[in-house]
Amino acid sequence: MQAASLRYLELNSYFHGAQAGKSFPVTISQLTEVWHCTPRYVKQIVHHLSDTGWIEWKAGQGRGNRSELTLLQGLEDVLLREVKQRMEQGQVQESVDLMNRYGTESVRNRFMDWLSEGMGFSTKAVSDRLQDTLRLPVYRKIYTLDPGRVYYAFDFHLAGQLFNTLVKYDRDNRQVMPCIAHSWENSLDGLFWTFHLKKGVMFHHGRELNAEDVLFSLNRIRLQPDSFEAAWMLQDIESMEAADHKTVNIRLRQPNHLLLRFLCTVPTSILPVELASGDRAEFWSKPSGTGPFRLAQLNEGICVLEAFDAHFQGRPHLDRVEVLIFPDTETGRLKEPDWASVMSSQGDAGLTRLDPRRYEEGSDWCREESMFACSSLLVFNQWKQGPQHDPLFRQALHQIIDRQQLIAELGEDRMYPARGFRPRPNHPEDERNKAETEQTCLSEQEIRDLLMASSYNGETFHLSVNMFHQEDAVWIAEHLKPFGIHVRITMEDLVHFGQNGQPAYDGRLFGATLETDEVGELEVYLQKNYFLTAYDEDMAEHVKKTAAAVCREPDRHRRSEMLRGLEKRIRQDHLILFLAHKKSSTAFHKSIRGVSMNEYGWLDFHKIWIQPS
Repeated sequence: MQAASLRYLELNSYFHGAQAGKSFPVTISQLTEVWHCTPRYVKQIVHHLSDTGWIEWKAGQGRGNRSELTLLQGLEDVLLREVKQRMEQGQVQESVDLMNRYGTESVRNRFMDWLSEGMGFSTKAVSDRLQDTLRLPVYRKIYTLDPGRVYYAFDFHLAGQLFNTLVKYDRDNRQVMPCIAHSWENSLDGLFWTFHLKKGVMFHHGRELNAEDVLFSLNRIRLQPDSFEAAWMLQDIESMEAADHKTVNIRLRQPNHLLLRFLCTVPTSILPVELASGDRAEFWSKPSGTGPFRLAQLNEGICVLEAFDAHFQGRPHLDRVEVLIFPDTETGRLKEPDWASVMSSQGDAGLTRLDPRRYEEGSDWCREESMFACSSLLVFNQWKQGPQHDPLFRQALHQIIDRQQLIAELGEDRMYPARGFRPRPNHPEDERNKAETEQTCLSEQEIRDLLMASSYNGETFHLSVNMFHQEDAVWIAEHLKPFGIHVRITMEDLVHFGQNGQPAYDGRLFGATLETDEVGELEVYLQKNYFLTAYDEDMAEHVKKTAAAVCREPDRHRRSEMLRGLEKRIRQDHLILFLAHKKSSTAFHKSIRGVSMNEYGWLDFHKIWIQPS
């Protein structure tokens, strides 16, 4: 049916002035142009469309007599049926492209209304039982579900639904808790660790997890630092062995007080050795983990998760999650979901069209806003020659970019100027940073004098940015222009390193979302796809020594002091410009329970449940 629908849409598009139910003359030659095929195949298509009842065809009698064609179906109805069918099959990109190609504004609005009604929560009978489903839109593709290679927050979030780690981190209590391992102990010198695995932890494909899976999963990260950015977390491990099928021993080269915390992170998720060590492409097309959800479907238009009944920490209340992946050009076109919805404004799902009247006192709707450790950043590339090597040039850019003005003009989830990684309103240190900033604020002439004193000579400044920070990049470029600084913006979601192992940009604009403790900061300092390009040799050595000292320090407060000192030096040298802190918003009906946001700014799917009305 899809082929017939497409042929009919092409016919309507070619004869766009034709009215349904009114015949008009046509030749076989014209139809070969419509469908780009031979006259013989044209006749087969005409015959098929006639049989479906979509057209009426009267063949011309004799040479030179044209045939009569009548379109019997309205374009909008055929188009809507086709895109709805494709959407239900998970062909999101194809549906949107088809609608944009053939649809009028009227039918596009009808399509978006239909899509909007289907978002949020629904409960329906499937195989004689009620199934609770959450359907939500995102506006970026899923790059990978491999927990060792995830980079973006949404990929981290999805990997966290499919896989589990040896231990897990309780953000509220700042404690490491049991997960796959039910207990552990370490030697007095901190060099020898033993982890005891729970019995009955099942992979999605039906096999019980054992110690060999743990050894394989951790070794694939730590032994391949060129392939896995997170290998630094496990660099202190000297050796590992399976004492038996439920016991893992780890020996360290030197004590590391963050080892347990590192083993809570998504990249250290445990994979099934017999599947993950085989055909990589085949495994990651439908991976098997131990997480609360298993992957039921994944293509460029849809990701479907289904509850894993045998999850060792208990089955999720939610039965199914459908993530529809839209092109970023469609951002903001979907209307507010209906009464049983949950949407997050952080990341990819926007709340730009929510009606504020829904959240008035006495309403059945709830809305929560919270700060989380996400800051937009401009990182200068010291691995490449360019004006960004000059500290005076970097200082000039720092002075030109007025964070308050950027937030006021662009708004949305930008909350207030960032003076470091973490949002700390009214914190004494943040107030000191604010005072220092105000004291060192330069006039326009002083900024121009800085540029004159620098080595900048009118070169084009190459700024790399992903689509979620494109507005910020354009804003910055416009405000640098009056000072004679020319900016070329390149859109790239992932950083590409050339043959020499170096990225091509002069500066990169992106957002860094941190964990609640030291792990997030160490990650951005030590991994190539974050800050590593911002260091010269001296700074790289300083970062390396500080990170090592942090891992050796048993006192959490002392570790925080070390990292604040490192952040201060980064800020003072303007190697990285902190721009704006962001907020996270969640909207939900009061019947939706268990709503909580994880460290990536997304809903924890496995905690949500629907209270019957």
